[in-house]
Amino acid sequence: MRQIRTAVAAIFLLAAFPAFAGTFNIGPSGKTFMWKVEKGETTLYLLGAIHALKEDAYPLPPAIEAAFAEVEVAVFEIDLDDMTKAAIKMMSAGSLEKGRTLEEVVGPETWSAFEVHVGGLGFDASLYRGMKPWMAALTVAAFELTKHGYLATAGLDTYLSQRADETGKKRLALETAQFQVSLFADLSPEQSLAFLVYTLEDLEAMIPEMDRLYRDWRAGNVESIEKSLLEGFEEFPDVFEKMIANRNRAWMPQIEKLLAGDRDAMVVVGSAHLVGEEGVVNLLREKGYTVDQQ
Repeated sequence: MRQIRTAVAAIFLLAAFPAFAGTFNIGPSGKTFMWKVEKGETTLYLLGAIHALKEDAYPLPPAIEAAFAEVEVAVFEIDLDDMTKAAIKMMSAGSLEKGRTLEEVVGPETWSAFEVHVGGLGFDASLYRGMKPWMAALTVAAFELTKHGYLATAGLDTYLSQRADETGKKRLALETAQFQVSLFADLSPEQSLAFLVYTLEDLEAMIPEMDRLYRDWRAGNVESIEKSLLEGFEEFPDVFEKMIANRNRAWMPQIEKLLAGDRDAMVVVGSAHLVGEEGVVNLLREKGYTVDQQ
């Protein structure tokens, strides 16, 4: 179940792939986790996002830096300037109704496991009694990543958004922050509880698993990343439809509008959105576009 937790958490607040310190190398294939699409004189790049990295993860591979330098428009899942507002909305949506507690909702066994893990991170579990299970899962996983130096402030989308501002590129967003909050807020009680249970079960393995995923990302290993990120969704097709497939299809008109325009652009989205039959890369190919990995 580790993959489902990894993939879902990556979509909003957490990192799908933490970084290694040191030089960012290209894999033996010479490819990155970026694709190029052309229509007439317009070029569009699709880049799989790494939402949190160590601060010394840069510079990026030359191919990505060069592609970003040439585009006029940078497109992200949401406007990253709204992250503070989004965090406030997330905390509100992730709070239990007055009078209810996380311990009551999850039961004694899961609460005991939560106390152990949160205590290991140096926090008092009682501080999280008012959280819904999915919010508690996101919080404890975020602390685990931060503990190992994996920061959202050093994430790929944050980095490129800042670069877009510095270089005068136009920034666009595919979704609103409120919509992304709803992806978690609308989880069923069963899905919310399962998310917390799997997070606690896999917490100790989180960093090694992320390291392995990052190695594949760095090497442009699409097949391995697709397997790692999508396999866990097989038992949760409704979650896959909501978190991945529906959003990919909803983005297609905006992506095709960019291709029909006269300005080169780069679309930066979570890596799970680019792989598989329902991935943006395949959806574009089904529409007749030639999409080449770079």
